[in-house]
Amino acid sequence: MKKILGILLILIIAALIFALIYFKGFGGFGKDSGEGKKNDTSASETVDKAEPTTEAGKDENAAEITVSGHDYLFNNEKLTLDALAAEIGKLDKETEITITSDDTAAKNTVDELTDKLDELGYKNYKKTDK
Repeated sequence: MKKILGILLILIIAALIFALIYFKGFGGFGKDSGEGKKNDTSASETVDKAEPTTEAGKDENAAEITVSGHDYLFNNEKLTLDALAAEIGKLDKETEITITSDDTAAKNTVDELTDKLDELGYKNYKKTDK
């Protein structure tokens, strides 16, 4: 008789623990555990954009040239050195020019560009690596 009461007591305690876990949730278990908390606002509503992403929002007194291999990229176009010089010639002499070279950029290609910038009178340039 004591054995049956002991087993019955263990089953009742196990049922109570199961019910508690199922209805209240615990450690990722339970009926509402996968839904997460409800929230009326989204993260996209609270994010402020600090920097404009359009071409019109960029600084008019800055230009970026990317050197990749033996190619020059300016305004999302691949240009020859002479075509690039013509485009740069349209810019103010005080324009800050950033020359970005990737791992494949040939040193002589970067040197030709800096020589051309010096020849055109642009002294406000800096070189960076990707």
